[in-house]
Amino acid sequence: MEAIFEKVDLSNERSISAFLFDKPKFDGHWHFHPEYELTYIKQGTGIRYVGNHVTDFQSGDLVLLGSHLPHCWRNLDDHKGVAQSMVIQWVPSVLGEVPELSAIYKMMAMAGRGIKFNTNDNQEIGNQMQRLIELSPLDQYIGLITLLAKLSQERNIQLLAGASYAYDLSDGTEDRLNKIQNYVKDHFREKIKLSDLSPIVGMTDQTFSRFFSRTMQKPFFEFLNEYRVNIASRLL
Repeated sequence: MEAIFEKVDLSNERSISAFLFDKPKFDGHWHFHPEYELTYIKQGTGIRYVGNHVTDFQSGDLVLLGSHLPHCWRNLDDHKGVAQSMVIQWVPSVLGEVPELSAIYKMMAMAGRGIKFNTNDNQEIGNQMQRLIELSPLDQYIGLITLLAKLSQERNIQLLAGASYAYDLSDGTEDRLNKIQNYVKDHFREKIKLSDLSPIVGMTDQTFSRFFSRTMQKPFFEFLNEYRVNIASRLL
């Protein structure tokens, strides 16, 4: 799927956006934006897409995303309840260039692949993110630096997208990959063949196979198997 460019709501007076996402479900489009993003899942389960990485998520999921890295969180059809997440987004220039922040810069460079934090402090970090929402712009800035400094010391992390992943921003990719993603979500329990998908995106089987491998940097059936494994692990 081609990621949609998302315009983050930032004014001339603010370089940081902090908010609570609270809706019936996570159903966002595959999208990207130049701002960095830290997302904490307060409540909800489903499938998380970051670059060419796909896995399940649940409450407590904490992920840092780099600039222009495509991503989305989506609930499955059996989702019940609400979908809540704490989200902080900030422009790349917000950290400036000072030697005291070298550990943060190193972490932000790794965030180009997406970083999942697997610590016992995730809930407290989520609470800190929530408190940032009500702060003044200056206090919000100080709070963000403090939070990133803490995260930069964490060692129990997982890099998500492949080391060589580079997103194709060409026109038409978004619609095709959204169709593929939706088809997999609706039919993953069934046997899926390339011939089931290629007509949906207006391609031959061979062209579809090349398109998917080039865009996601993995073969379609590897992607499908990962999707099924993550659904199974979530159910367990």
